[in-house]
Amino acid sequence: MRILYLTQRLPFGTGEAFVIPEVEALLARGHEVLIVPRLSAEPVVHDDVRAILSRTRVLPPPTGVARAVMRMMVRRPLRTLRAFWQLRRTRPLPRMFSNTIATAQGIWVGTLARDWGADHIHAHWAHLTATMAMAASAVSGIPWSFTAHRYDVVLNNLLGDKLRSARFGRFIARRMLDRARLLAGPDAVRRATVLHMGVTLPPLPADEPPSRAVPVVLCPGRLIPVKGQRYLIDAAATLKRRGVPFQILLAGDGPEEDAILRQVAELGLGDRVRLLGLVPHAQLLRLYRDQAVDCVVLPSLDLGGGEHEGISVALVEAMAHGVPVISTATGGLSELLEGGAGIMVPPADADALADALEHLLGSRPLRLELGRRGRRRIEEEFDVVRVADELTRRFAEAAPG
Repeated sequence: MRILYLTQRLPFGTGEAFVIPEVEALLARGHEVLIVPRLSAEPVVHDDVRAILSRTRVLPPPTGVARAVMRMMVRRPLRTLRAFWQLRRTRPLPRMFSNTIATAQGIWVGTLARDWGADHIHAHWAHLTATMAMAASAVSGIPWSFTAHRYDVVLNNLLGDKLRSARFGRFIARRMLDRARLLAGPDAVRRATVLHMGVTLPPLPADEPPSRAVPVVLCPGRLIPVKGQRYLIDAAATLKRRGVPFQILLAGDGPEEDAILRQVAELGLGDRVRLLGLVPHAQLLRLYRDQAVDCVVLPSLDLGGGEHEGISVALVEAMAHGVPVISTATGGLSELLEGGAGIMVPPADADALADALEHLLGSRPLRLELGRRGRRRIEEEFDVVRVADELTRRFAEAAPG
């Protein structure tokens, strides 16, 4: 099959690294994949996207998009009008502006998809990339689908209309599908499915992890409030007072960086906590592969209004390498760590997090057992090979004829 993937930025910028294994798995099965990012101004950061750069086409400037819309209006006026008519239920009304731009861009994508010979159009995110895909399908007649993650479900940008228009809507967690059912109604989710984001299952090291005098804890994630890193820093201060040896590495950048640096300095943790900044995806995976960390922590919060973690691919990747994880019972994380695949603590509870860390770091047998359980969980439901096979089956079912 020839599948056109719409992304937010990938292969540019710092995000969406979780899409890379999926694309690679589809390519490994002999499918052709063309990637079109909605935004492409940022530089290429992740090392493991360079192989797909040759399969990427960027949007033209606004004048090029406008020409594509005018050409389509002349050639297929009814389809073009239908693409814009699909926006009529946009709420709140100010969102109509961004949806209209995305629809115009989608008309250009539809022309590209038809010229390239695409069999299917798939969008990651149910917000503006899905608006583009819906428009591309309307003018080209090529079936489409989308993957909904977290914030894009909460935004509810024509979610019900998109679910009715798409051949299927994929949600990466049960909780996200439940939220969509409330927002869009049970009839809209009849063709929705839960299919997790997959990761490439690495071979497990032949030897057990080294026994370090000072265990290393890694916290991968953007430095933003919902990730809850400040509670990890408070937990670190508690561990230091208790005399527990540890080193914490924060891998990521973001608007909370200055506040976290101040917190580290105020608590006298400069010798225990290091901020690594943005770590390229391939380098992060290398840390797991080289057994350079003893535990991965993600102290995520639920900020209300649907602002919480989905199923964290950062945790999935660590678990796939047999690294034990600690996180919070928020969002889709409970779905990932259920059945003892990881340790869950209440959100915004630095003392509980400190207790869990002390318990885990102080017990090598527990770390080994938790690592095995986590790996088993990923093998069962998050193997990208199985995910790609299921996606391929659904893409094929949606194909005309």
